[in-house]
Amino acid sequence: MKLNMSSLRVVVLGAEKVGKSAVTVRFLTRRFIGEYNSNIDLLYKSSIKQEDYMTDIEILDTCTKKDCTTLPADGQVTWADAFVIVYSICDKCSFERAKLLLETVNKQRSSSYVPTLLIGNKTDLEHRREVGVDEGHQMALEFNCQYYEVSAAETNITISVAFQALLRETKIVQQNKPLLKRRRSSLVTVSRKLGAMFGKKDNELDRRRTSVDIASPKLTS
Repeated sequence: MKLNMSSLRVVVLGAEKVGKSAVTVRFLTRRFIGEYNSNIDLLYKSSIKQEDYMTDIEILDTCTKKDCTTLPADGQVTWADAFVIVYSICDKCSFERAKLLLETVNKQRSSSYVPTLLIGNKTDLEHRREVGVDEGHQMALEFNCQYYEVSAAETNITISVAFQALLRETKIVQQNKPLLKRRRSSLVTVSRKLGAMFGKKDNELDRRRTSVDIASPKLTS
């Protein structure tokens, strides 16, 4: 029996002409289309089979202005359950842009762990490479995200593996949210009781609560 999961929302970010749309459409349709209208954001909706589950997904393919200093809108960042950040291995500037986007996402979503996938596209143009594989791995380690190099022009296989891994991780995070909320609530209750027992002031209790750090769940791909 196939079970339905709640919808997962993914935002795809990256510099201009790195292949964000090509990567997205490759995953959803297995087809490669070389030319896209990059002047508007596009929202794709689909259902993906994973093991015994059908997962409804929404993927927002964001357009990128020529001004590379433009950051994603707050609404895009808060809307997403997960992020895909794409750069071109042939463009060092797009790699630096990817780092800026990772920093922005981490800053705006600092209160909770958000699954993120870093993709280096255009491996079919290896002779034009400007960003090494080790550089991509290092950035992924720095920002605690998954990392894959792909070629949207050549095949959908690696892209599919990458997206499926991200969606599995995102579902795990969603499933653990109620547990994390219950743990946080329990810790606050214990803090209040201890404060009452030892006569701590309310403002001291508030400072203790804000310092409680719930670790992100251990995730498997």
